[in-house]
Amino acid sequence: MLFSRLPPESFDQLLQPIDNERHHAGSVLYKEGCVGKEIFSIRSGLVKLIRLGLDGSERVVRLLGKGAVVGLELLDQGEVYKHTAVTLQTVDLCRIPKVTLFDLERHHPELCVTVRQKLQYHVDRADHWIEHLNTGKARSRIAELLLLLAEIGADSNGDIELVSRDDMASIAGITKETASRIIAEFKRHRLLYRVAANNTHRIQAEMLRELIQRESQSD
Repeated sequence: MLFSRLPPESFDQLLQPIDNERHHAGSVLYKEGCVGKEIFSIRSGLVKLIRLGLDGSERVVRLLGKGAVVGLELLDQGEVYKHTAVTLQTVDLCRIPKVTLFDLERHHPELCVTVRQKLQYHVDRADHWIEHLNTGKARSRIAELLLLLAEIGADSNGDIELVSRDDMASIAGITKETASRIIAEFKRHRLLYRVAANNTHRIQAEMLRELIQRESQSD
């Protein structure tokens, strides 16, 4: 995904190969604070980034989906990973050695533009996260999360695979019980409903946006 604009022959003399891998849900790609030598380009599925609090608690600080690159801080801010990256679903990705990326950038300067765009994407996504998923009422936070899942992880039908209630709670900064109650409420009102046996759901995006608008006006 990261190299889609480069000509195929640019990969003929790479210092190290780029591997395509498939990981089941719950796989740890890397851990916070570890020295990093690789970044990961997501072809399908979702990856969560976790930060450790001073008390040892874990907080999901970002979700990344198809087209995103995980671990780009190695190119911008140093030698260690800033988060722990864990797959939320079955994920198809490319494992890219850092030295390979630097090699490609030397021979194809246009790749630097793509990398900068990806870095800006992460900055914008972090701002969105702070603004919409860490503030406001709990119902609005869960509605925003469902819209985000549809944006970054929907299948060809526009349907999403729900993340666990524990992850919802961590992402939205609420309790698991509150997340479960809100999802049950959304299902009762058909803002969200199951369309397949494998936890695949369809959301009513416009209704969720209207709910967010009403909640904001009632503050």
